[in-house]
Amino acid sequence: MKITNKILKREDLRFLFATGFKFAAIFLLISLFVYYLIWVVLVMNSIFFESKGLGLSMQVRDAFLDHIFRSMSDRVVVYVAFVISLFFGGMYFGKILLRPFEVIGQYSLDKAEDKASEYNPDLFSDYKLLTRFSEFFFRYIDESMKRKQLYQATIPPSFSKIRQPPFERVFFFHFLLLILIFTITTISAMIFITSEFREQIMELSIKILSIEDGSVPYFLKNQEVVFESVIGISTVLIITSYLALAFHLYGKVSGAIFAFFSTMRSFMRGNTAARVHLIGFAQIRPHGRSFNKYLDKVARACLNEENKED
Repeated sequence: MKITNKILKREDLRFLFATGFKFAAIFLLISLFVYYLIWVVLVMNSIFFESKGLGLSMQVRDAFLDHIFRSMSDRVVVYVAFVISLFFGGMYFGKILLRPFEVIGQYSLDKAEDKASEYNPDLFSDYKLLTRFSEFFFRYIDESMKRKQLYQATIPPSFSKIRQPPFERVFFFHFLLLILIFTITTISAMIFITSEFREQIMELSIKILSIEDGSVPYFLKNQEVVFESVIGISTVLIITSYLALAFHLYGKVSGAIFAFFSTMRSFMRGNTAARVHLIGFAQIRPHGRSFNKYLDKVARACLNEENKED
């Protein structure tokens, strides 16, 4: 229990769990909606059969519906396993979003504690602005520590003109590609579920009724259009939901990217009091504290040396 409480107190882990839950929740909610639509179709079928005088009493109707859903119970294990995989997949996406900040935070912490460390950002999972400038910044800090003073460094115009959080097109494109994989997988699962229900309805209806009336097989066969509509609606909902989730998750880090960048740039311009202050980005705050700890050490070391020289 104590270990669980300690884990849940970590803001970054709570963010990962929340991200995993959001990925799984999209599939769960849309599945419930699809199941509801299929249930409506089943009820309409039973009512149609009664109207044709095919002898489906209330008990037979209930048995008909129960058998359809019970026949799908064999798929429960697969369904649960898929939801769990979506949850952990979502956690992986959250990890991708936090990874650049973790690298900066761990490197800063190691340097603050005088441990040997190299700054090696991940090219795929990193943000263009933060990655490029942080490499430039940490080289500047290393050189400043060698000189024992914060020397004047020329900031490239491409960085000095940035006044607001930019949209990381390359990172977001890579992120969308991964989201697309999950979207296609989820759509495939939804198509499989819907098709299974349709086949069960067709087989059981024909088996129970032993129909001579040609209108009933025609009615059942043409329900394919209804099920295709259900698949179409669920596909649109899944694509829209995951796309909205991608923008939502990106919004969880875009402001923090600019906060780290602007702090680094301000520090290089001589503002040794500049520190990262993250409001609304609890999942990144621990890495910001590690970064600030390193800036404290650099500022003390360089300013004390300058005071000695004076």
